[in-house]
Amino acid sequence: MALLATKRFLSKAEIFENVAGYVGTTETKERMFERDKDDLRKLGIVIEVGTFDALFDDEPGYRILENVYEFEIGDLTPQEISYLSLASQIWRNQLFSESGSHVLVKIDALAGTGLREDFGQAVLSLENETPLFPALWEAITNSRTISFTYRSRTLGKRTINPYELTLWHGSWYLVGFDLDKSEIRVFRVSRISSEISLVGKEKSFEVPADFDVREHLIMLAPEELITFTAKARVGRCHSLRAHAQIVSIDSEWDRITFALGADWLPRILWFGEDLIIEAPEEKVSEIVAILRSKL
Repeated sequence: MALLATKRFLSKAEIFENVAGYVGTTETKERMFERDKDDLRKLGIVIEVGTFDALFDDEPGYRILENVYEFEIGDLTPQEISYLSLASQIWRNQLFSESGSHVLVKIDALAGTGLREDFGQAVLSLENETPLFPALWEAITNSRTISFTYRSRTLGKRTINPYELTLWHGSWYLVGFDLDKSEIRVFRVSRISSEISLVGKEKSFEVPADFDVREHLIMLAPEELITFTAKARVGRCHSLRAHAQIVSIDSEWDRITFALGADWLPRILWFGEDLIIEAPEEKVSEIVAILRSKL
């Protein structure tokens, strides 16, 4: 905050004097200062180092430029906001913890623009992190063959060359070449009932140049949709509003009608107190029971 608020370079002496926490000997303060600089840089924050007067060999000073700390995101449509909201779930996953934190720090700078509320601040999310992602990501990135136990009509072991991991109608799917079936198959990640075993060396296969994941996902049977009616706080729940019927109630609430598939529960819980489900009644009872079980 000190380096962002200043219009000029702050010397270490000024930082030690004005920023809380710098205590002890000069050597101790120096160590703390280097640690704090490293922590900021790990968050993706650029610290500018300069002098008070370029004509003299002054003690170096430090500052954070506002235009470097923030970024211009511009006006977003509800659909674009929903994409960012979805991406933020992945950024918060441990798989992307370092690079994701860089982006989220930048988005934090947009506080007050009305966008931040949809970015991963839910009271409860049931699938914010998926423990299989790190192994799947490593296998896809390094072209390594994997095996796992999969639950479909029967429970069995699958050995595949993984091509792509993607989100389709609210569920994660793995698409790859099944070595036992000798064809490209689609696997719903939630049906993988074991850990992912890396059984091949790196670069053990190549993804075909003409591979298009959409050609394989589009063959999946469409899922049954559930129609919900809910009160949504004005200016919130953008991803639901994008395809909803909206009726204004008052200055604080709108009534929205929207449809969701099998992944409806985590998507609804994502919005916490900004969304109050009114119908269907059986889903309202189910949500209440789940929330009570978490208390």
